[in-house]
Amino acid sequence: MEIKTINDFKKNIKNIESLVLIYGQEKTIINETINLIYNLIDQFREINISIYDGENITIDSIVNACETTPFMSNRKIVHIKNAQHIFLNNSISNELSKYINTLSNNTILLFSCYTDIDKSNNLYKAIRNKGVVVEYKKLKGLDLQNYIFNYLSLHNKSITKSNLLYLTSELSAGSENIDLELNKLIDFLGEKRVVEKDDIDSIVTKSIENNVFKLIDFILNKDVDNAIRTYKNMIFLGEEEIMILYMIFRNFKIMYLLKVYFNNYDEVIKKYNIKDFALKNYLRFLKNYSLDEIVYAIKRCYLYDIKIKTGDLQSENGVENLIIELCA
Repeated sequence: MEIKTINDFKKNIKNIESLVLIYGQEKTIINETINLIYNLIDQFREINISIYDGENITIDSIVNACETTPFMSNRKIVHIKNAQHIFLNNSISNELSKYINTLSNNTILLFSCYTDIDKSNNLYKAIRNKGVVVEYKKLKGLDLQNYIFNYLSLHNKSITKSNLLYLTSELSAGSENIDLELNKLIDFLGEKRVVEKDDIDSIVTKSIENNVFKLIDFILNKDVDNAIRTYKNMIFLGEEEIMILYMIFRNFKIMYLLKVYFNNYDEVIKKYNIKDFALKNYLRFLKNYSLDEIVYAIKRCYLYDIKIKTGDLQSENGVENLIIELCA
C-alpha cells in the first residue's frame, strides 16, 4: 500500500501490520506519523520500542531485534532511523527483502528517513507489496494551504482565504520552517483569534523569493533607498550576497523568457517551476519592463558576478552597486 498524506495515513493506521516505510522531505510530518505509530504501543513503551541508526546497523542486529518477544504487550516496534543507508546497501537491503516475508505479526518493522528512496530497490518493492509505504513530498499548492489552515485551527486561530493565500506565498518551503513561522505568528497574536495581513507582515520571515520580488519592485520603481534597505535586511536574515545576486539574475532571466515566449510560455513555467503567485508578479513586472531593459539588467548581473568571483569587488558592495545601477 502507498500513502501520500497524513490524513490518509490516519485513516489506515488500524490496517498496519508488520511493515512501514516513511520517507520524504517533510520532516515535521514524518515525525508526527512516527509518533502515531509509537502510540500503537500502550504498555512498557521504553522496552517495546527499539530505535536503531540505519547508518551503522547490521542485518543480524535487525533480525535479532525483530525476533525478540514483546514484553507484556501484543506488539513491539523496531524502528530503523536514517534508513536511506539500508536502501543504499545492496547486501543488507537484499537480505532484508527476503527476511520480511517471515516477519512475525507481533513486530512492526519501521523504516524512516528524511530523503528520497529509490523505488526500483528490491526492499522498497517488498515493503510496498507486504506493508505500507508513506511518502511525504514537499507541501505545495492546496495541500500547503490546508496544512497551514489546519495548524492555525488547532491553535484556535482563523484566517480568511485571501490572507491564507498571502501567508502561503510568504512562507519558505518545508513544513519544519513553516511550523517555526506559524508558532511565531501564534505567539505574536496572543489572545487575538483572527490572523490579519498586518500580523503576517510584522512577524513572518519572508522567503528569499518574495524578498527578491520586493527588491525588483523597488528597482522597477527606481526606489533606491527601499531597494538597498530590502537588500540589507536580506543579508541580516542570513542570505548570502552571491545568492541574492543569483536570484536577481534568475528573475530577470525568467522575465526575459516570458517576454520572448509571451504567447506560449507553458514550457518556461514548467522548467522553472513557477508558482501562480510568482507568475502574477512576473507578468506585472513585464508591463513596465521593455525587452532591452531586461537584457541590460541580465548583462549587468553577469558583469558583477564576474567582478565578485575574480576578486575585483567584495560581494556585499558589488551587489549593492548593481542594485543602485538598476535603479538609475
